[in-house]
This record gives sequence, C-alpha cells and structure tokens, in this order.
Amino acid sequence: MRELTIDQYHTVLPLLDSIQNKAVYALSVIDQTQQGRVFVNEESALTSVLITSNGGFYCLAGDEEDELFIADVVQFMNEESNHHSFFALGVFTTAWANKIDSYHIQHSKKITRTYYLFNQEKFMESYRELEATVQKPFEYLSLNEVIAQEYRDKFYPYYQLVWSSTEQFCEYGIGHFIKKNDQLISVCTSPYVGGGYAEIDIITVEEYKRQGLASQLGVFFIKECLAKNFIPNWSCHADNLASNELAQKLGFEKVGEHPMYWYHA
Repeated sequence: MRELTIDQYHTVLPLLDSIQNKAVYALSVIDQTQQGRVFVNEESALTSVLITSNGGFYCLAGDEEDELFIADVVQFMNEESNHHSFFALGVFTTAWANKIDSYHIQHSKKITRTYYLFNQEKFMESYRELEATVQKPFEYLSLNEVIAQEYRDKFYPYYQLVWSSTEQFCEYGIGHFIKKNDQLISVCTSPYVGGGYAEIDIITVEEYKRQGLASQLGVFFIKECLAKNFIPNWSCHADNLASNELAQKLGFEKVGEHPMYWYHA
C-alpha cells in the first residue's frame, strides 16, 4: 500500500460514504483538523483505504478482496513502532471482519462497538429549556486554555495524542467540565471533530456517578454542537450499558454494531 500526501486525503472520501459518522476520527484526519495518516491500495484507482489517527483509532474501508493491500495492512498493524502504545481498528462490513479474522493482528482483542445517530427533534423535546447551571458544591467550567491544560496533563493524558496542543483543542474542540473542591470530577469533551461531526467522550469519577452529572454535561455539549452547526456523535463499547443508556437518554438512536480490533497487551 502507499501513503497519500495531505493534499490527496480528500480523494478517499467516496470510500467512506457508507461509514459516515461511524469513523469521525477518520474524517478529522481528512479534514486535517487532527493528525493522522492515509494509506491506499497500490493501483491508480483508489479502491481500499486505511486511515489512522494519532489517537490510535483506525478504520478500513473499500474493497475487502485486495489481498496485497490487506497483507500490507496486517504488516502495518503488527509493527509496534506504527502505534502510540494503543490502537483500535474499526471495520464496518462482515466481509472486512471475516478477512481480518483470517489473519493474526498481535496484541489485539476483537470487541463490538455500538454506533448511534443523533435525533435532534427527540433531544429538543426533552432538553430545550435546560439552562447551563450546576448546583453547589459543584462548579461548572466551559473549555478554556487553563482547564484544557489541566485536563490534558493531569486528568486524561490521552488528549495529548488526539489534540497536538492545548491551543488546538481550544480552537477546534468542545469541552464541558465539573469540579468539586478544585478537582475535576466529570467531563464531556470531543476527542475527534471532523466531517461536521463532534464525537462525545464522557468521564465521571466513580464516586460521583449516578448523580446526573454526565447527563447534564452531555446536554451542554450537544447544545454547543448545535450552536456551532456540528452534529453530536456517539459510539461506545456494546457491553458498556451505562454509556448505551445515556446515549438513548440524550436523543441518540442506535444504527448498528460492528467489530473493532482493540489493543490488548
């Protein structure tokens, strides 16, 4: 397979037509909002593509029968120097899953991801009037460089991979935060923004779960998306019951489940 230059990234968009919002991380790379790499088959006609993001989320799309391309993909996946200590390879057809299953990708575990589409009408019926307020002893903060730096450095260093700098995160990302006693306890942020979508990522410290904090931050996140003409997006592990329940509560509708090859040391 061959690697495209940045100015060629947009040429693979037709291969992603059937995937759409299921790989926002891939769209973010194509948009050059976030860093990554794009590989295609050797022939002049583009029929297969592997898109990798710096955050470790990758996707395969296009022709599942190009054996030379598939062999190159497997070789790429099995070279540890190609990854920032983590990867999650998404496939979106049974044919791609069957093909990958016939090879060995080291340090990977096959899981199932659930994908959703946002229903704005359903969301607005429930949350149109909700104001962005948080009751004491909690403190609400929206994204700024100070909180972004703290988040990336201390709370969730993964965001040092997905966003190359605090400034980039603040310019292109979305973030809503709740603190207690000056400590972050619940966050709703965008790990990936691309193709008009903003992916939702919610984390709440264990002792503060089941207090409605995640729901409230999710509402703030979605309202900011709508104000900026982004479509909020949700995907999660199929066995993450709390995440799946919250997605549906916030107006998302399940559109399918697909395999993902998740890094497993």
